[in-house]
Amino acid sequence: MIIDSHMHLIRKKNFDKPTYDRLGMKVPEDTDLDTLVGWYKEAGISRCVCMGQDMSRIWNSTFGEEYVREAYRRYPDFFIPFASLEPIDKANRFHQENYNEFKRAIEEDSIRGVLLTPPYGQFKSNDKTVYPFYQLAQENGIVVQYHHSAQMGPAILAPTPYAKMELLNDVLIDFPDMKVIVEHLGYPWSEYLFVLMTNDKNLYTDLAMTYGRPVWTAWQLVLAREYGVLDRVMFATDYVAYNYDVFGPNPTEDLKKWIRLVTEGLNEINRKCGWPELTSSEIDSIMFGCAQKLYGL
Repeated sequence: MIIDSHMHLIRKKNFDKPTYDRLGMKVPEDTDLDTLVGWYKEAGISRCVCMGQDMSRIWNSTFGEEYVREAYRRYPDFFIPFASLEPIDKANRFHQENYNEFKRAIEEDSIRGVLLTPPYGQFKSNDKTVYPFYQLAQENGIVVQYHHSAQMGPAILAPTPYAKMELLNDVLIDFPDMKVIVEHLGYPWSEYLFVLMTNDKNLYTDLAMTYGRPVWTAWQLVLAREYGVLDRVMFATDYVAYNYDVFGPNPTEDLKKWIRLVTEGLNEINRKCGWPELTSSEIDSIMFGCAQKLYGL
């Protein structure tokens, strides 16, 4: 079994092309939902946490919440739905409309989590304006997932000051029962993230977008074990689109390559470097066990 703990469903119409043209970034073409699910299943992935990505506050783009609802309706045994919304509006006020939508999604759409992206929205995760969203998530057992990492594309897209881990520390103190995921191993502040994880058993992380730096990733997992938090690291893919960014003309092969890196390749690096190898149970935890436990699958 393999569970993808983090992927984005994206549609071309939900991107603001003038903004992306200004950034020199390509807007992905649409991928048919049946085709996308076929890629995943052919790669051996059994379940998938899916979400959009609301970036309407600064970048006028959303990736598409309606696509997540459609995907869950059509494939309820494959997709695990998340909401994505920005808690602060364009005038830096509490986003009442999005709060109402979050509450509705919890009650009506069977969402299991919500994605927040402070660097893209250029707000700080410990801004008290956001706290009602956290309170609602904590009361309903909803996972709060963050892009709380540095941007690996144009720096202006996600300024680093909004991603620093010390901001998240305040949130963890104020909402001790809220389940939290920090994507991308919290790159580049991974060791800081591991320290936070030692202090909060409800804090998790994932491997999305780390496969292009395999030696770095192998070492981070060595550190995660040293801190005693390796059992809260999950396999993830991020977004999947044909011939876009890290994906080539055959996304199934890209997915298989990443799966092999975690299940075999990292240990090949560990052996060459003289680092301790991942055990089979640790690999199983990364590939499915941790997400299985987190979502009660």
